[in-house]
Amino acid sequence: MPPALVDLNGENSAQDQERQLRDLQERQSLMLAQVKNLLASMPPPEPRQTNPTPEQVEREEKRRQLIKLLAEIERRINQENAKPKKRYISPATREAVYAVYYDKLRRAIENRGTENFPSQGGQKLYGELTMIVNINHDGQVLSTEIVQSSGNPALDRRARAIARNAGPYGKFSKAMRQQADQIAVVSRFKFTRDDTLETKLSNK
Repeated sequence: MPPALVDLNGENSAQDQERQLRDLQERQSLMLAQVKNLLASMPPPEPRQTNPTPEQVEREEKRRQLIKLLAEIERRINQENAKPKKRYISPATREAVYAVYYDKLRRAIENRGTENFPSQGGQKLYGELTMIVNINHDGQVLSTEIVQSSGNPALDRRARAIARNAGPYGKFSKAMRQQADQIAVVSRFKFTRDDTLETKLSNK
């Protein structure tokens, strides 16, 4: 039975965050270049004078402010560069580099969920939910996040446990590591009446 594609409210926000981060990094790089150009265009500092003119005082104060701003921008850029590169995987992701890895991950989760089908008090739990599974480059599950609940907290908890316990999912390929240190897989989980788990990259 082919898994159904279901709308996801959370995916757009995840992709928006990634886009906003890229925009912020571009703006910071642009600001850095502008501040450097402003500093380069200023006349060189003059030897300390006993009675500097108001223009000289103003120019040196501006220079100090630009140098302070330059240091702050560089600090922020270095902070961002030190963070792990994260890539969201969804139907909008076209790179073939992720296809094999995602297929392996999907099969591992489905097998785990089918073999350990959720139940509570002897009753099977059926339903659908959407989850983001965050995976490190070594294949370890870093975290799971329910972005669209099944409406049953017990099923949501069991689904998160299934995603964690199905790992580790294997190390990223060299091509994947060039693009990301971590991936966030936005996936739809469907616990069917056939007592099987079906998963699918979610779409909006």
